[in-house]
Amino acid sequence: MRPPILLVVALLCWACLSPVRAQLDQRVDERELLGWAERGDSDAQFEVGVRYITGEGLKKNPKLGASWIEKAAKQKHLRAQHVMGTLYEDGVGVEKNLAKAHEWHKTAAEHGFALSQHSLGIMYEEGTGVTKDLAKAAEWFRKAAEQGNPPSQTAYASKLERGDGVPKSTAKAALWYLKAAQQNYIPAMTRIANLYYTGQGVPVDYRRAGAWYERAATSNDPWSSNNMAWFLATCPDESLHNGEQAVLLARRALKLIVEVMQSEEQPYEMIDTMAAALARNGEFKEAELWQKRSIALLAEDKEISAEDRKKLEDEFQSRLKLYQKGAPFAEPEPKGEPGAEPLPQDTILQEQGVPEKPEPKKTPKKPNRGTVV
Repeated sequence: MRPPILLVVALLCWACLSPVRAQLDQRVDERELLGWAERGDSDAQFEVGVRYITGEGLKKNPKLGASWIEKAAKQKHLRAQHVMGTLYEDGVGVEKNLAKAHEWHKTAAEHGFALSQHSLGIMYEEGTGVTKDLAKAAEWFRKAAEQGNPPSQTAYASKLERGDGVPKSTAKAALWYLKAAQQNYIPAMTRIANLYYTGQGVPVDYRRAGAWYERAATSNDPWSSNNMAWFLATCPDESLHNGEQAVLLARRALKLIVEVMQSEEQPYEMIDTMAAALARNGEFKEAELWQKRSIALLAEDKEISAEDRKKLEDEFQSRLKLYQKGAPFAEPEPKGEPGAEPLPQDTILQEQGVPEKPEPKKTPKKPNRGTVV
């Protein structure tokens, strides 16, 4: 999803120094800036518009701000055209009009502006302001992805992974996820880690999966900490288990849900992870309590489908029985995708300081290992 309008505007405004700002030593007096705008300078018109919308330096007036941004947009100012599209999408300073939003985004997109190309991808993906068209969505995501935009690279990779509007290719998806992940885009880090974990598009590689999960978990994204906790608690490779660290990360994820997401609700998926982490750390009574809590929270979810609810209930109950027997849970070995090739461009192990080592020889599983198939 695209970020809120004010964040988009702020990023577009301050990420780029216009010639006007450079001439005024980057500290433009509002009256002088207005003078430049009134004389027809599109950069000044754009910045005046942004300031009116955000209330930074000028009294907040979204309607007036939109009119100044439109003046710049009509002079082929690509950022202004993109922001006009966003203003019409959200109804900020103008009456909400998805058809006009599409028109402005398309104008900027056809001139190569990546953010508008991405916005068009979303509009075609969701059918907002246009007829839903997954192939066109993929096409616009690809164009933005080819310009190095991480969200677009991730969106295009997702479509390749699912075969959604494009021929399915998990190998190509892995490469695009990697491009975005190497630009520190958290959702892409999570997806490339998951591909390594399941062996889709790339060979199964738990060490690379763990390294990407670990990097993502250094962010303030709660689900990244949750993913790393789950990995350390349930990875099929016993050598990568770390119950103590898993518990710490599971607690961090629950804390971040409150602090970052500002939600008082604790997702049953995270409660399930906490239970697995506690069990891996040998705290089975506590794990049992947390697992029962995850089952109760799942029962309260009114939005999940009956089929998905039944599947999760069975999984949660299976884990609960393990913990009651004093056994941790570990995921089964994935089958992986036949013929998957490694990505030589991926240097995550070196970057994270993770030593490479050959896959350990398989040993008979202990009776109480707790693997559920």
